[in-house]
Amino acid sequence: MSEQHDLSQLGVITVVFNPVRYEIRYKLYFEFKEHMARSGINLTTVECIFPKATKFGLPEQKFEVTRSDNPHDIQIIAPSVMWIKENLINIAAQRLPKHVRYIAWIDADVKFECSDWPHLTIRALQQYPIVQLFKVGFFNGPDGEKDVLRTDYSFGYSICHHKPIARHHPDWYAHPGYAWAMHRNAFDAIGGLLDFCIVGPGDLHFAYALLGRIHETYPCSLGKDYQQSAEEWGNRLATIAGHGANVGYVNTDLFHRWHGSRESRGYNSR
Repeated sequence: MSEQHDLSQLGVITVVFNPVRYEIRYKLYFEFKEHMARSGINLTTVECIFPKATKFGLPEQKFEVTRSDNPHDIQIIAPSVMWIKENLINIAAQRLPKHVRYIAWIDADVKFECSDWPHLTIRALQQYPIVQLFKVGFFNGPDGEKDVLRTDYSFGYSICHHKPIARHHPDWYAHPGYAWAMHRNAFDAIGGLLDFCIVGPGDLHFAYALLGRIHETYPCSLGKDYQQSAEEWGNRLATIAGHGANVGYVNTDLFHRWHGSRESRGYNSR
């Protein structure tokens, strides 16, 4: 058992956005919420729906996993399907209680290998202002945790152990996502997460910005306004991260739960 800490200081945020209303996404969320409760975490959930979704051939929308009378739930009705996960995380971060010192944002389709990961996270955050919440991530297949389709080391681990970090490196993939945490004052200092990356590269932007290399995560043909705004935000993050020197990781592993093939998600094309 790791050293015990006051878990009320750790605010954990997850986002639910499911315009197609896949049942597996709701199932995984409820399992994730139970996993958080067993870990001693009062989870903050942001759920976003689009009333006009039917105009685009999508199912009628309603809130499926949050309640308006639950203080840990945030319900967002968006006017457009151009939704951005990072924006919802920022909204939740602004609403966390004032006593929260650390902010974590975690995908609702993962499970940590050990139940004391929150204590390990706070311990890591006492050493670094920014940490990724795992060492190794196991991408599971449809048959559960023993069905491992892919194994990746975290970006944080890769930084700390001086591994090669490049988007298309043939021998090493530093995973940029799943779960991160920061000191709240550091999160506020960068203005929250970058919230205009509409095609989904937010994890890459964040991870490479830690090293002062955010420019490697978008094509040079992208609009100049996007590039300039991303560079300005990335520079703030790189300064706090010490271009990697102030970034750590939590020494535990996690499982990414199956909800469709990796190839169908367009990770490399978007």
